[in-house]
Amino acid sequence: MILRQVRRQRLVRPGFTLMEMMVVVAIIVALAGIGIFILAPQADEGTKTKIKADIKSLTAACLAYKLQHGGQYPPSLDVLAGRDESGNGPYVKAEDLIVPNSNPPQMYSYDPSGQNNQGAGPDISCQTQWGVFCNWTSKILH
Repeated sequence: MILRQVRRQRLVRPGFTLMEMMVVVAIIVALAGIGIFILAPQADEGTKTKIKADIKSLTAACLAYKLQHGGQYPPSLDVLAGRDESGNGPYVKAEDLIVPNSNPPQMYSYDPSGQNNQGAGPDISCQTQWGVFCNWTSKILH
């Protein structure tokens, strides 16, 4: 009698079975997969917002440069990342001149004449997988 009780106590162990653990892991993997599909488009929206903000800050930096240099826009965007002979600048960080998530890395396009911007400032744009972003229209051009 005592021997049977001892055997039963050894056979019954607290814890989870392998099958229970596999079911829990499968549920976690399924939830993670669903989460990735939901959140993946949000990363694209974040990049688009960063590009729009970069173009606005580059336009503002060009206008600040113009105020300090006798009404002349910078000859290129590279000038904005350094100091000039008067000690002015830098107006932007060098990494802000590169389009986010571009592969290979590309710089924003720049035209100081402002032909597309109707004279309101220099033209700054970039071509991405989502279309063309620019500072002369609030829409994304395709």
